[in-house]
Amino acid sequence: MLPVKLTLEGIYSYRERQTIDFTRLTEARLFGIFGPVGSGKSTILDAMIYVIYGTIDRLNNEVKYNLMNLQSNRLFVDFEFRAGEDGRLYRATVESRRNKKKFTDVSSPKYLYHVREGDEWLPCTREEVIDAIGLNVQNFKRVVIIPQGKFQEFLLLRDKERTDMMMELFGELRRYDLGGRVAYLEGETIRRVIDLRGQLTGLGEVSAEQLAERKEEYAGVREESARVKKEIADGQKEEERLKKVKQLVDELDKRKAEKDTLDASGEEFKLLQSRVCEHERFVERFLQPLNQYEEAERRANEAAGVLANYWEVLRVKREELTAFSEHFSRLKQEYEQRDGLRERAERLGLLLHLRAVRKEQGDLRERHGKGEKLVIAGREEAGKLRESLNDRKKELEDVQQAMPDMKVLSDIREWYNMQQHIGEENARLREEIAGVEKELHLIQRDVEIIQQQHPAFKGVPPLDCPALQRACQEERERVGTDIKKIRDEWMHQNSRQRLADFAGELSEGEPCPLCGALSHPAPLHAAEVAEDLKVKAARIEALENEEKQLDRIASRLTVINERGQSALERREQLTRKLKAVEEKLRAHRSRFTWEKYPADDLQMIMREINRTTLLNEKKRELEKTCKLTEEAIERKRVELEKYIARLDEINREVVQRDSRVELLRGQLAGFDVAAYEDMPDTGIQRELETCRERFERVGSEYQRDFEKSRAIEAEYRKLEGSVEEKSKEVIRLQREFAERDERLKELLKGSVYKNAGDLRRYLTESTFDVSGARERIRQYEQRLHVLEVRIAELRALLEGVSHDVEVFEAFEEGLRALKEREQVILAKLGALENQIKDMETRVAAREKIGKELEGLELRLANLQMLKGLFRGNDFVKFVSSMYLQNLCNAANERFYRMTRQRLKLELSEDNDFIVRDFMNEGRTRSARTLSGGQVFQASLSLALALTDNIRHLTGSNQNFFFLDEGFGSLDRESLGVVFDTLKSLRAENRVVGLISHVEEMQQEIPVCLFVENSVEEGSTIRIEN
Repeated sequence: MLPVKLTLEGIYSYRERQTIDFTRLTEARLFGIFGPVGSGKSTILDAMIYVIYGTIDRLNNEVKYNLMNLQSNRLFVDFEFRAGEDGRLYRATVESRRNKKKFTDVSSPKYLYHVREGDEWLPCTREEVIDAIGLNVQNFKRVVIIPQGKFQEFLLLRDKERTDMMMELFGELRRYDLGGRVAYLEGETIRRVIDLRGQLTGLGEVSAEQLAERKEEYAGVREESARVKKEIADGQKEEERLKKVKQLVDELDKRKAEKDTLDASGEEFKLLQSRVCEHERFVERFLQPLNQYEEAERRANEAAGVLANYWEVLRVKREELTAFSEHFSRLKQEYEQRDGLRERAERLGLLLHLRAVRKEQGDLRERHGKGEKLVIAGREEAGKLRESLNDRKKELEDVQQAMPDMKVLSDIREWYNMQQHIGEENARLREEIAGVEKELHLIQRDVEIIQQQHPAFKGVPPLDCPALQRACQEERERVGTDIKKIRDEWMHQNSRQRLADFAGELSEGEPCPLCGALSHPAPLHAAEVAEDLKVKAARIEALENEEKQLDRIASRLTVINERGQSALERREQLTRKLKAVEEKLRAHRSRFTWEKYPADDLQMIMREINRTTLLNEKKRELEKTCKLTEEAIERKRVELEKYIARLDEINREVVQRDSRVELLRGQLAGFDVAAYEDMPDTGIQRELETCRERFERVGSEYQRDFEKSRAIEAEYRKLEGSVEEKSKEVIRLQREFAERDERLKELLKGSVYKNAGDLRRYLTESTFDVSGARERIRQYEQRLHVLEVRIAELRALLEGVSHDVEVFEAFEEGLRALKEREQVILAKLGALENQIKDMETRVAAREKIGKELEGLELRLANLQMLKGLFRGNDFVKFVSSMYLQNLCNAANERFYRMTRQRLKLELSEDNDFIVRDFMNEGRTRSARTLSGGQVFQASLSLALALTDNIRHLTGSNQNFFFLDEGFGSLDRESLGVVFDTLKSLRAENRVVGLISHVEEMQQEIPVCLFVENSVEEGSTIRIEN
């Protein structure tokens, strides 16, 4: 992540809007944010974290209230930065507002996130922004933007917290957290083993021997079943034969009994046969003549009845025809006189038409008068429009002649704009050169001050910074040599002081603790040694202070030299740009070729351009007015042509109406028009419609009654024909009946029957069913014949065959016993078959389950072993330790170099950081024993290694981190180490930002951002080189 621009308003101490352009800061690679305590320096980092992640550590849940400045009604943060593999530009904003009516009520923050695509900001989500950065908020504060108190956190974290952080930073570590997955697989395997064991218990014990016994038993029962089946099949064949013999014997007995019964009723059927013959002879003689007689009588009576009905209908129809003929005569007379109604209706229609034409005549004459007035007014208005158009055209010609060449004026204005732009560039470069000269003057003053601070610089040429640096280095080496020399002398004198102390304790005759001598003729006196030690100690202290002073001067000279070199390069670069701009200005002035206009009077050109603009506007207005006037004239011309054409049309219509009036008057000649003069049109129309209605009604009634008269007459003629035909038919039928009567009388002569009535009574009263009797006789003879034939067949079939009932019953009993035995055997066979299948299934299932159970038990043992290995995240810690070792190795590349090959970071068995101290025989000690500057170096090395790894994971190419650490707690030596460390990062193309209130640091950093907090304005920001 690389910041680009940050805007703050209404957050903490920032009352008014302040904007930080990080471009100038990041170009210097090392920059600082300075200001007094409480000025609002750390707020810059808090705002970045808050706008991206929506959280701030040092606030409670009431972030939205406590975060807003108490004198502001709006909180606003706008942060632009680059992130991700391709360094895309992102923008995050947050805004809250205070309720004007309730001071403590602050609206919920509204977050917006965008990503730059071309020239547009496209919306995105917070998750997409965080994914591009590749860090959550905690790790973001550990490796990118490091607030106060967080810089040393990773170095001093405990094992568990550091492992959790590594898993968050390096997501791939989570795949090594296999404890939960192994526990889940172990549980699933245990459940499956228990399930399989339960299945084995449910299957019961079954062996291959038991299965073989059941199969052997099944084979024996199957053989017995086959034998019984064969016996039953043979018995069934014999049983079938005996059953057929028994059926034939039984049928023969039954048929003999039936024949005996029929023989017994033979006399009865003989008598019935004679009666039937007698009845048939009667019917053959009398039935047909009787039926013919009765049929002729019936037909004659029916025809006479129909004829009587015809005569009655004919009488009624004759009366109807007479009445309708009288009505039709009257209607016909009225129909013959209806042409008068039609003629009267036509005359009334002509009268109405005449009145309508006269009304149209008056209307047309009135419209013609109005139209003539409109044409006159239109012609006058068109004349006025033409006069106005001529005036406007003349005025437009005058404006066009007075208008200057706008292209020339535009070119001249463009020339002036370019000259102004070049002039502004010239002024800006001169201003920047002046600023650089001022900066060089300040650098020279700083060099003069430094040159006056030490006598060793008096012989150095003035303002020669490299010479001062060499002199400073030589003086420091000399002072170091003096310190070493005097320290050696001090050590020698210190040894003499210890000997003098021993000499003071010697007594004559007692042995010396060093050499053992008993005599001490010239013991060493300590007075001159002690004085010499004090002098040398004071000299060493003075020389060490001088060495520290020279170190500070060398550090300042390095910064001043870099600033001077940078300023000289900038002055040379700006001078070259200034010469190029001046040459460009001279070339531009030579291109002014417009003689009519001065080259130094822009106001005149602008007045001409303004005048041309006004003339153009007036020209456009005149052209628009002319166009509108021409359009109005054209519309008026078209309108007049329409009016004139309509007047001509009205004249033609008036002439047509006059001709039609005369024609109608001629058509109404002889009609009493005067009688209708006072009658309105509606009355005439009613009378006309009455005549037409009456005309139509008489015509339709006449046509209807005419058709009806023809129909009645045709029907009457048809009835007359029917009566005549029916009369002839009645005469014919009566003659035929008389003939039938004579024939029947001839037949009855000599019989017991006197007339047709006696014959009909005999046939009606007789109950003898001839058909039924004849059918009974036929069935009797047929049955008797069938029985005789069947008895002969049965006797032929039973010839030579014996039949014993007792033997047959005994045979059936034995066959039933065999069938029962077969059922028992089949049941046993089915049971054995089911048992064998069940046993085979159980054996196969036990074998399959056994194999699976054996594999699962082996898997369970392996999983339990893995569970022991992965218990308590031990495996994750192991893999994490490898990652930490890689980080440690990467960090040591800087830390070992920063500490001048004295210290090196390592990992203990508990994954805690320890330090190998090469100044103490390479022994190890806890990282918590490091000094402040060393802790800073170790933490910085680890942070840089973490940043490199995360940058590699996210594919980003932004080498940036922000450090807000308490530099005020470090001594001068530690601060010097910090500066040396930070300066070394510039050679690695890294961007580092610092936040501090320590003034000494400002002199070491090339670009600084200063934050000040005043009562009137709140926190304000300014940037200085």
